[in-house]
Amino acid sequence: MNAGVAAFEDPATDSESLLSPEQLLAAIAGRLAEPFPLITWARELGDLHAALISAVLNPLRNAPEVTEAALCAEIAKVIDKINSWAASSVRHSRCARRHTHTFGEVISHVAKTYAEAWWTVLHSDCEDLRHSAWVHLGEVRDGYAHLISDIRAGRVQLPLGWRGIRPTQPGAGDHETSPSP
Repeated sequence: MNAGVAAFEDPATDSESLLSPEQLLAAIAGRLAEPFPLITWARELGDLHAALISAVLNPLRNAPEVTEAALCAEIAKVIDKINSWAASSVRHSRCARRHTHTFGEVISHVAKTYAEAWWTVLHSDCEDLRHSAWVHLGEVRDGYAHLISDIRAGRVQLPLGWRGIRPTQPGAGDHETSPSP
């Protein structure tokens, strides 16, 4: 087992169980295969965001069940899993400033940026666009690194999350929404 991931086995490690930026990008890319849920979810988000790019750009080439809406729903489910994990695994410092996004939303944003950067690098003929995509991924990676540092130091508190307005049952019309908490 990777020594850097060994700390994940002890739930008492609190914010130390958060993935480093390098571990997160490796997990999203599928190059980190430790049996830790956050690694699995990061990979799922990477795969889902890559599939979403394909579904948006080539909707007729996908299976009927692989729609933008279905992929977005799957992304939301993984974000919820991460948020549930973070609610019990990440230290919540009451004196810290509040962050605007949940931990699941942050991981999803990194995965989305990773998928978009790689798509651009592999499919664009424009060198400036490829460079910009790579620079943006670096900025997002650095932002994640600062966030992890702030969480560990107790300088920031993540919101627990809210799933937003959603249909109350599968196939429900656009007018029905989830009840408010």
